[in-house]
Amino acid sequence: MNLYNLVLEQFNDALEKTTYSNDIRKYLSEPKHEIITNFPARMDSGDIEMFKGYRVQHNNTLGPYKGGIRFSLDVHLNEVKSLALWMTIKCAIQDLPYGGAKGGVKIDPYKYSKNELMKISKGYVVSMNKYFGEDKDIPAPDMGTNSQIMDWMVDAYQKKGQTHTNSVFTGKSIECGGSKGRTAATGFGVVECIKLWSLHNNFNLSGKTYIIQGFGNVGSHTAILLSKLGMTCIGVADHTRCLMSNEGFNVFKLQNHCKDKHNLMEYEFGEEIDKKDFFSIECDIIIPAAKELEIGIEEATNIKCRLIVEAANGPVDRDAEKILKTKNIEIIPDILANSGGVVVSYYEWLQNRRCEYWSEEEVLGKLTLKMKDTFNKLYLEARDKNISIREACYIYAYKKLESVLLKKQAF
Repeated sequence: MNLYNLVLEQFNDALEKTTYSNDIRKYLSEPKHEIITNFPARMDSGDIEMFKGYRVQHNNTLGPYKGGIRFSLDVHLNEVKSLALWMTIKCAIQDLPYGGAKGGVKIDPYKYSKNELMKISKGYVVSMNKYFGEDKDIPAPDMGTNSQIMDWMVDAYQKKGQTHTNSVFTGKSIECGGSKGRTAATGFGVVECIKLWSLHNNFNLSGKTYIIQGFGNVGSHTAILLSKLGMTCIGVADHTRCLMSNEGFNVFKLQNHCKDKHNLMEYEFGEEIDKKDFFSIECDIIIPAAKELEIGIEEATNIKCRLIVEAANGPVDRDAEKILKTKNIEIIPDILANSGGVVVSYYEWLQNRRCEYWSEEEVLGKLTLKMKDTFNKLYLEARDKNISIREACYIYAYKKLESVLLKKQAF
């Protein structure tokens, strides 16, 4: 399935459950700007290599554009457009003063030296510099990028624009103005959603099992926090291998291994299984935390769990979701489950602009309250209207955007 079609179908399906303006629906169905750049970077060999970069600015009705930059061979315009629209929705449901954007460079970041990655990162920002700004478009890390890459990007932006501002990027290192709690924020938000869902459903998490696909930053932090709640990981997968263990994995050892190797190759514990069988593992909760469109009709048919939590963006396709609904398997959608990252990015932006430094306890305390407020209002709305949580998210975001657009008489 075309990923952007999935986003629009989800959006349109939700709007059919409420009253809406077709003009505003059409307006929100396309991004404002699609920017593609080809830029050079000099490799360690001395040769110049050309790279293709993207930035899609979907909508800035509620404030400056906000969204991550990913480094991946899978980066393409359709994907970036989809992720940008989802960012608009995430910011709206969390009542953040941001619109949605997304960017990326089509590379495998693990095939380049640290020096080459620095040059690629800075080259991307130099080529996109005029589109960024603390009141214009504020990037952050995403798949394949991290705080070090944000630090390099800030440096390039400051030198190009002859400015000292660092609030134009979030997800930076603490030394360069980043926020405490930012690295773990997305996984922390995922787990807060699971905890809140369990309270609404009288579901004791202690002793329950889960499987997780993807063990990068989001997946590993999610697993660590779930282990502290007494849950057991009995299945883990990434793009290289799928492993299962009835007795459970030591997620701390898994995290250390994946930090070192960047994948599950050579991990010695667990039974290797075929990828097509991974989502068939019987468990209580499934957490896709890897890529888009990983759960289709076949996977949905064989899934045996109580809850799916979309830590990744768009892991469940539309037809699969229909099957899961008939099986009474609830989904906490990506636009809610993984929105903790952008919330703490907002906190970092505020700290930078106010010249403040918050403790990790303060940051995560604020995030806990924000996730609780957002989850409860959307979950209760979904139950009250007999719609899915995903539909409740889209409707809430649409109504918020519609209200502002009408007040402004935007068109």
